[in-house]
Amino acid sequence: MPHCETARGLRGQILIPALVVLSIIFILTGALLTNTTATFNISARTLKDSQVLNFAEAGVDFAVRSLNESGTVTETETTLGNGTFIVRDLTGSGNRREIESTGYFPNFANPKVVKRLRTTVRITGESVQFFYGVQVGGGGLTMSNSAQVNGNVFSNGNVIGANSALIMGDVVVAGGLNDTPTLEWTSENADHFFATSSSNRDSAQSFSATATGTVSKIAVFLGKIGNPTSSLTVRIATDNAGQPSTSSLGTTTIPTASVGLTPSFVEATFSSDPLPTVTNGSKYWLVLDYNSNSASNYWNWRKDASDAYPNNTGRYTSNCCSGNPTWSNAGGDLAFRVWIGGIPTKIQDIQIGDPSSGSAHANQFVNTTVHGTLCPNQYCIVDNLSQQPLPISDGVIEDWKNAAEAGGVLTGDYNMSGTQTASLGPKKIVGDMTLSNQSLLTLTGTVWVTGNVYVSNTSRIKLDSGYGSSSGLMVSDGVYTISNQTGFEGSGAQGSYIMLLTARDAKTEISIYASNPSVGVVYYAGKSQIQFSNFSNAKEATAWGITMSNNTVINYELGLANIFFSSGPGGGWSVESGSWREVQSN
Repeated sequence: MPHCETARGLRGQILIPALVVLSIIFILTGALLTNTTATFNISARTLKDSQVLNFAEAGVDFAVRSLNESGTVTETETTLGNGTFIVRDLTGSGNRREIESTGYFPNFANPKVVKRLRTTVRITGESVQFFYGVQVGGGGLTMSNSAQVNGNVFSNGNVIGANSALIMGDVVVAGGLNDTPTLEWTSENADHFFATSSSNRDSAQSFSATATGTVSKIAVFLGKIGNPTSSLTVRIATDNAGQPSTSSLGTTTIPTASVGLTPSFVEATFSSDPLPTVTNGSKYWLVLDYNSNSASNYWNWRKDASDAYPNNTGRYTSNCCSGNPTWSNAGGDLAFRVWIGGIPTKIQDIQIGDPSSGSAHANQFVNTTVHGTLCPNQYCIVDNLSQQPLPISDGVIEDWKNAAEAGGVLTGDYNMSGTQTASLGPKKIVGDMTLSNQSLLTLTGTVWVTGNVYVSNTSRIKLDSGYGSSSGLMVSDGVYTISNQTGFEGSGAQGSYIMLLTARDAKTEISIYASNPSVGVVYYAGKSQIQFSNFSNAKEATAWGITMSNNTVINYELGLANIFFSSGPGGGWSVESGSWREVQSN
């Protein structure tokens, strides 16, 4: 018996620890299972988050494709595999849209997983601002034989009238400048990128003044990378021990829309009162000041890597104009132009406004009536306002040419006659273009003609309806001759216009002849002249110089103050860099 009791005691001593160990195993196993289940649930949720986000992103892609194909986004619910996305066009019009896309699982409710994205999409193209019925460069505006402008006029040269010439609006003739810059360094053989990082937001080039006087205009050889959205601030600064001073003698801006992807000289004028003044023989700095930086949207100020401009050079820094900036060498001279001083300009032999409207600014007034009374009066303002650059730079024009050439090249003259109709664009034509005798050409993209363009005898050019509210254009390297009741039309939507632009560089020569009622078009000859005669009509005209005679009329429309030129109908919609954002998740 004692032996049995001892055995039972030993079994009890073994059983208790075993039960304890077993309990611990059960507890650990349960915890492990609980943790595994939680981890599985988290992983499942993470997977569903990722899948639903993919649905929302697919919705954005769907919206962009819809805009490119039809020009609209209809709010729809679309099934993609086992998920769904709903897209909405939050703004619904214009050339920049706010798109919202919501992705979710329609049959998965506990927990419900939803991802909502918003992004900005825009048409690839350029905004151009035509603030005046007529804007001219140093060649000025000459009007005679009952010529009339219904709109405002801005001229960098004289405005001369005769024989009942009338401007129903305000007229500004800027203080005169020589056509050629006072000093410049135009050699450029390398890129100088800036605003790519915080350390190089701002750049500057020194110059030695060759005359004493005011600086009212400068130009820099500039291009943009991507789509920087803010204007550049341009400063003239004195020299401070071999670097720019933080204070400025004068400031102005260069809008991003004035700069092309293709670098070119871009002008900017100073309007501060007084204008910045420089002294012959002293050193100054031309500073480009930008307020942010980006790895994808920045600027290219082309340079001469040989650094050959005597006793001057280019620099860059993180913050040009406050604190104590540290400037680094740019590795060469940054290409620029500066105009110092000028010559008097005038308004002569013309009527501006009527007894209840009209005003004028100029250095001089000769036999001019403003606001119903012969000058001088309170509406004839003797002034020396700054010149303004014409609104389209060479770089933007090159971008348009590149867009046209990307659509293919036709070698040889392009001719249409009779009642022939055709659609064309984007396309480059190596040769002349002739439209005559009621022919109709519909532009489906930008057209670049390397030769001359002739449009006559009730022929018409119009934009494809797919342009919507955007405008379109034709570029020529030669001369336009427009005559005999020709017509030009936008897409049919409000705010859509067609522009005929010549890139010909011949300031003393005519590059656009418009005569015998031709209507409905914007004309642009930034480096040459336009001649209107015999009842021709336009919506706006910009050129280095313009002549109007024989009852010609320009009827300005307010919509021209900011028009958007796209590469083609409905095309070019894409997501704006950096605009993706998640607005709701659960």
